Amino acid sequence: MRHVLGIDPGISGGIAVIDERFNLVDCFRMPVVEIEGKKKVDAGSLFKRLSEFSIDLAVLEKVGTRPGEGVVGAFSFGDSYGCARAVLECLGIHYRLERPQAWRGGQSLTGLSKEQIGEIAFEVFRADEIYRGKRLKKDGTRGCNDGISDALMIAKFGIRFLE
Repeated sequence: MRHVLGIDPGISGGIAVIDERFNLVDCFRMPVVEIEGKKKVDAGSLFKRLSEFSIDLAVLEKVGTRPGEGVVGAFSFGDSYGCARAVLECLGIHYRLERPQAWRGGQSLTGLSKEQIGEIAFEVFRADEIYRGKRLKKDGTRGCNDGISDALMIAKFGIRFLE
């Protein structure tokens, strides 16, 4: 059975491994470590965790600066993205870079809120990690670990690229 890895980079990002039949293998929040009072992606922990899997293809969300984002935020986000790419390179995992517009558009998710994408990801994969530790919001909707739900949907999008 072939496995696809989806990565939503960033400190609050997520990692998801699914098989080619859309079965959940594992998903978890991006591992982080505090360095000089700032949270950073823990590349060593990510390397160790991903080395446990036989991954045929990874899809990493291709990110850039976000509108209105300051220099410090952009650098931090770029650092997280670079850590994820470096881990994939070090593990020798073949990967694709896909913009959010591609993986969302390719699954009719464009325009949906993070909570709506979380609901869809939960319906497809039944991953309790999407809602673990989240409470109901004031408006009655469930908050979600959107890094995990995005990673699941990124991995799902990646199935089409298996050869």
